[in-house]
Amino acid sequence: MSTSHTDHCRENCLGFKNNHGGCCTIDNRDYIIGPIHDNIAFLERVRSKYPGVKLEWKDLFLDFEEGSKLFPDRPMYQNPSAYPALRPDINHRRLPCIFYNNTLKCCSVYDIRPDTCKRFFCPYLASLNEYGIKE
Repeated sequence: MSTSHTDHCRENCLGFKNNHGGCCTIDNRDYIIGPIHDNIAFLERVRSKYPGVKLEWKDLFLDFEEGSKLFPDRPMYQNPSAYPALRPDINHRRLPCIFYNNTLKCCSVYDIRPDTCKRFFCPYLASLNEYGIKE
């Protein structure tokens, strides 16, 4: 990704001005960050990154039972195949992934992020040409 795309994403994620972390934020959308197929390996990578912190699976992920109850009005959360999902920060109004740093506007575990996050490519960004102009 070029520098202009990085800057564009940081401030205009998903093509919305002044939006950051849209791909890492549930907000008011029917959107889930899952399934995380490499959840056990990711948990181990996080434990290695933060060795002094005791982390359990449930600290990082939602399972179907919890997620479907947490968001009963969102169809994505009622789909068992969307799990396990990354846990959102339910204390933040935008419901970002617990690893998204809202102050720095970036992922705190980007270097070890799960495969689902590595494979995600924003459809809006895909619609931009090499100069960052929507085609």
